[in-house]
Amino acid sequence: MSPRRSIAVVPAVLALALSVSGANALRPAEHASASAPVDTPSFADLPDTAVVANGPVEQVVLSGDRVYVRGSFDRIGRYSGPGRILDTGTGADRPAPALPDGQVSVTVPDGDGGWYVGGDFGMDVYGPGDGGLAHVRADGTLDPEFDATTDGLVSALALDGDTLYVGGQFSHVGESTRQNVGAVSATDGSTLPFRADQTERVTELATGTGRVYVGTDHVAAVDPVTGAAVAGFTSPVEGDVTALALGGGRLYVGTTRLVAADPVTGAKDLGFDVSIAGASGGHVHTLLYTGDTLYAGTDADAVDGRPGRLVALDPATGAADPGFDPEVTGGTATFGAPGGVFDLALAGDHLWVGGAFDHAGGEPAGDLAVLDPATGAAAGVDVPSFDHQVNAVDVSGDAAYVGGHFYLQDPAHTKSIAALDATTLEPVPGFRVTKETYGGDLVAAPNAIYAAPTHFYGYYPRAQHPPYFSAGWDTIRAYDPDTGAVDAARTHARVRNLTGITTLGDELVVAQRLSNDVKFPRNRITVYAPNGRKDRSFLVPLRGYISYLTTVDGDLLAVGSFKRSTPEGFPRDAAMVRFRARDGLRRTYFDPKIDGPVYDAAVQGHTIFASGLFHQVFQGLDFASPGLTKLFARSGKSEEFQPASFESNRVLLRLSAVGDQLWVGWPRNKFLDSSTGAVLPDPTGGRADEISSVVRTRAGLDFSTIQYGVNIGGSSWNIMGYVGRTED
Repeated sequence: MSPRRSIAVVPAVLALALSVSGANALRPAEHASASAPVDTPSFADLPDTAVVANGPVEQVVLSGDRVYVRGSFDRIGRYSGPGRILDTGTGADRPAPALPDGQVSVTVPDGDGGWYVGGDFGMDVYGPGDGGLAHVRADGTLDPEFDATTDGLVSALALDGDTLYVGGQFSHVGESTRQNVGAVSATDGSTLPFRADQTERVTELATGTGRVYVGTDHVAAVDPVTGAAVAGFTSPVEGDVTALALGGGRLYVGTTRLVAADPVTGAKDLGFDVSIAGASGGHVHTLLYTGDTLYAGTDADAVDGRPGRLVALDPATGAADPGFDPEVTGGTATFGAPGGVFDLALAGDHLWVGGAFDHAGGEPAGDLAVLDPATGAAAGVDVPSFDHQVNAVDVSGDAAYVGGHFYLQDPAHTKSIAALDATTLEPVPGFRVTKETYGGDLVAAPNAIYAAPTHFYGYYPRAQHPPYFSAGWDTIRAYDPDTGAVDAARTHARVRNLTGITTLGDELVVAQRLSNDVKFPRNRITVYAPNGRKDRSFLVPLRGYISYLTTVDGDLLAVGSFKRSTPEGFPRDAAMVRFRARDGLRRTYFDPKIDGPVYDAAVQGHTIFASGLFHQVFQGLDFASPGLTKLFARSGKSEEFQPASFESNRVLLRLSAVGDQLWVGWPRNKFLDSSTGAVLPDPTGGRADEISSVVRTRAGLDFSTIQYGVNIGGSSWNIMGYVGRTED
């Protein structure tokens, strides 16, 4: 039997900002972005059971102990938000604050087991605002006493005693005018008198030797109290500064090269000059000085002749250590920028590495890895993978804060279709679709799941002459229900004028229109055996068009608009045709007498709900049924079911029958009492208008798929979706 399919209603993308930076480096494709409205819906507010996809989720289908979902995504999993706290010994999750959707760009330890976190959360974590600045305490909670805000991106932080220096692209810190750099109290976030305005965005900050070093398109040294420029200091570089580090009496500066300079004068050490070689020039994104080693993270192919991404250098000469071979490879940063290493942190004998890569230390990785600092081999700490780049990694106490552009933790990688456990909603291990499908319906059989583009809404009403329908060739793709692999034997390519698919037991049933030049064409039904071979074929008993194909009580049910005659020979249209699945014999007793086309139907047991462009069902004393009616399997109309009108007397609704409720979708989603048609309270907690498909599990839980624009990666809008549930 065919489960309910959906018609995706995708909101327009208002803006799509490029990735913003983080963690002591200018990240690829970094931009400050226009802030999102403060009432932007947040995935941080979803129920714990929700499973999030990185694109719209358009349909859910229940089959046995699985829920299959279809949409426009390639990753699906639990929502992580842009920051996580992990145990440095085991990599296990620790409690972390639910930051609003957005991006963490930079972190710095607070010296007491917690962190200061900066980025662009789309709103201040304590109320309306822009940018992102927060203090996360050692217990994983937000510090309510720390109340600091900026009106734009925070991409650099440096802590010196009780002063937190903040850099990025903004014009205010709190209520005070500060251009791209400022300082706040590390205790309460109040703005300090420090003022060192910069015309360019501040990408890097470092403190030491009684001054603050500010990286923009050059390096400036300023007084840590007043912000006044330090006399006698000259920038050792000109060009975008992407990393800064102090150590061993030197100031290390990363751009498209790596240089060392005198921290007092800025004079460049001519004996230390490390070349960077990359496909797009390459940048040094992060530096970590440990005393005897200077680690450099890059997006380059090579550093000082060694394979790039991550190298261990002699801090005196810049020579690469040939014994350090971390093999950080693969991955792509946001919006196609080169992958690389974007931040580093040392936790005892473990080197934490964050960036955009898919292998590190000789093992698969998902943008985060823990390596041996001497050899670069994987250190055996089981850290999660993420769906997008990690910008910031900082160790404080026995925990590491990991932040970035990501929002999914340990996601399943599968294109367009995912399998979820019907009880837990966890992605089913081992299920992965690599051949994506576009649009249409998803139907399930015991031996396969099928996807095909079958949405169809009748002939073109303005067409005065044929063709009335668009011709086309489509593919019905079959997938293994356990692995997601394409089932070639059950896949049917180049199906002409496909109008509907359903399943009957383990058989696949396919409807095709045979012509396009008449408004009421012939339609052929083909039934395929469980092995994928054609078993039988017959014509639909009446001419017409099929908008949806399903089953009822073992028969096939085609809905749409069909042409027939009365016993007296007068013409009469029919909106639904029921016929025997074995040979196409029409059930003549089935005659709903609906006065217009039906575009969707939902079958539940012996009951049929139908919607379309009609306003009357000619049965009983009350003919009025504006766009929605309830029928019994032999076509009798339910007199008890009397829903209110939907905006007009001729509407098109999407339907899903879910126990004692009927979900109707578009133009406004509602839940109705399936017996009376009365509108019910929204069981989804106010998200009914975002639903695109609903099913009910055997456990009595509703699953809904929801999609909308959400702030991810710097106050931008991204079209995403999730699968959630509501208990009875």
